[in-house]
Amino acid sequence: MRKDYTPVADDLVKRDETRFVSDFWSERWQGQSISKELVESVMRREEYRIMNPYLRELGAKAKILDGGCGLGEWTVLLSSQQFSVHGLDISAPTIERLKKHFPNEQFMVGDIRQTGFHDGFFDAYFSWGAFEHFEEGLGRCFEEARRILRQGGYLFVTVPFHNTRHWKEDNRAYRRSMHGSQDSPGSGKKAMRFYQWRLTRLELKQEFEMHGFGLISISPIDKEEGLSRFAKHAFGAQPGTRIHHILKMLLGLLVTRNFVSHMLMGVGRKL
Repeated sequence: MRKDYTPVADDLVKRDETRFVSDFWSERWQGQSISKELVESVMRREEYRIMNPYLRELGAKAKILDGGCGLGEWTVLLSSQQFSVHGLDISAPTIERLKKHFPNEQFMVGDIRQTGFHDGFFDAYFSWGAFEHFEEGLGRCFEEARRILRQGGYLFVTVPFHNTRHWKEDNRAYRRSMHGSQDSPGSGKKAMRFYQWRLTRLELKQEFEMHGFGLISISPIDKEEGLSRFAKHAFGAQPGTRIHHILKMLLGLLVTRNFVSHMLMGVGRKL
């Protein structure tokens, strides 16, 4: 696994991690709201396409956790499809706004490492881009997921993909550091702190299996986002520009999902 860091104000460097993660996402979601278009867009997402057959197998009224629900669009959509969905997020201000806008939905503040639900409460649990945000690793998130899922319950997780492009960039950075031309994270003028883990396919597979899940599949997803970042960071093409659009199209024809996809999605079942 590889660590990513994010620049922060000096007073945030030593802030308790739980508080930091909560404040970070509260600020990220501040001012954003759920539109009808955002909720409907869920059905066009790769995560939905992969997860949907398993949810249909469980049937209506299945109890599902949206762990790290963010703006709650997944909770709202799946609830409209007659599933019993709980939306859980560490950001109290975000949950407060969601409760006001969607009083009939089951939104609550909580930590995915210690949710407070009873053992075996859920039939399925999905979490998009949340397990990776704790520096101690993903272990406690997987352990809690296993505890609150019933036997045979499904777990759907996405994490940042340490893809071939990242691997090559890390190798180049390492070679530069061996020649004294690369600073370590946090050594620049801007204060830095841990943001997320990036995982390879094998590392995500190991996380599922060593925490008591039978792995069903692992898929690289979000190739479009990966292409956008590739065009920006490798070629300096800013999103929204014509050259960025052209580069994305050309790169999309030349590189594979394993080379550039932004995220990995794992599907497992509690043994």
